[in-house]
Amino acid sequence: MPCVGNDVVDLKDAANSGKSRDSRFLKKILTDAEIEYVTHADHPDSTLWLLWACKETAYKVIKKILPDSPFLPGRWPVVFTTLRLMDGEGKVGIAEKHGVYVRCFSRAGYVHCIGSDCSELLNNLTWKVDFLPEDGNLDTSRYLRYCLRQELARHFSLNIHRITIDRKKQNGELYPPYVYVDGRQTDTEISLSHDGRFVAYAFGSTAQRK
Repeated sequence: MPCVGNDVVDLKDAANSGKSRDSRFLKKILTDAEIEYVTHADHPDSTLWLLWACKETAYKVIKKILPDSPFLPGRWPVVFTTLRLMDGEGKVGIAEKHGVYVRCFSRAGYVHCIGSDCSELLNNLTWKVDFLPEDGNLDTSRYLRYCLRQELARHFSLNIHRITIDRKKQNGELYPPYVYVDGRQTDTEISLSHDGRFVAYAFGSTAQRK
């Protein structure tokens, strides 16, 4: 079954600001060509995090296919087929036989990327980025899952209380989250992400492609 990934980066988060000037960090996560691209970009920080979001999205996809895969962003080139005003699509090369199709978006304050190992599914994904409420006691992961459950309920015309999102644990390792309806695992592929002021998700299913 095709897999889904997504990643969001808050451009105004203090931890993300100015990282395009950190040469050690760039060498760790980008290819030589990507470093050159970031260095000469009009908006270096946004360009850096756009590339990062593509690689992180690809990793979330490939981790579902090859669970033992290490995260090696510096070895995974992002090749854009289209890129206009920081919105674009392309492919992240993970290995000879494993590439991930990605689509990315740059907006005021954040960059977001969605991806899949199936280009057809990529064209049929539902995705959204939301602001995280300013509440120091808020459980970010729980809030994000609630947002996704709301959208799944609306999308599939279901009562939200029938939907749960859970992760299996095996040998001490947590696996990617799955969608359950009335306790039964569905074929809906999901991906969750949050950073700074933003939460984001993407989902799609084989049923959507029929």
